[in-house]
Amino acid sequence: MLKIEVFTSPTCPNCPSAVSLVKEIGEEYKGVSIKQIDTSTRKGSKKAQKYGIMSVPTIILTSDKWDEIRAFRGTPKKIALENMVREGLGMEPLKKESKGFLGRLFGRN
Repeated sequence: MLKIEVFTSPTCPNCPSAVSLVKEIGEEYKGVSIKQIDTSTRKGSKKAQKYGIMSVPTIILTSDKWDEIRAFRGTPKKIALENMVREGLGMEPLKKESKGFLGRLFGRN
């Protein structure tokens, strides 16, 4: 079982894309639970404080396959999030993240 929590705020311009991405990937795999947490509410704010979240969107992933919590701050690349989901479900990654144009040009990630 993999649990994904997306911490958002109503005034955040990047949060809708993060939520959309999480839902898109989460719906593709069995055993994934998705929850959106609004940090502008008292309950959401307390949960964000528990994890030390200072900015939104933040995506928290927990799995019984890991000893620690995994997280993304901001909206991750689709392949990065999908590979993290697959790892949390005990599956092999789809592929490695490819380097961008400048990374290939200069030999950096």
